[in-house]
Amino acid sequence: MKWIRALGLAGALVASGLSEVDAQGAVQAYQRALAQVCQRQVTPELVRLYQEALKEMDASGSGYGRDSNFHGLRDPYLAYNDCFQAPSIPR
Repeated sequence: MKWIRALGLAGALVASGLSEVDAQGAVQAYQRALAQVCQRQVTPELVRLYQEALKEMDASGSGYGRDSNFHGLRDPYLAYNDCFQAPSIPR
């Protein structure tokens, strides 16, 4: 049951405006890693994946509004903070 919740969080993050860049590898790798942020916390590897995904989005002309909840990549520290503001998400 916990994995369903984690998949729901990952699905919401992916559906948050990444449709035009969903074929890009660094973005997908970051989204896969971000789905585990509530269990693993923010790691140096997650931060590195985030920075690579940002570079990839900037190169493609996407990624504007990256600090928004509704478009772009979610900062790993903000995503981890969401784990505590949404008690139904497994930690």
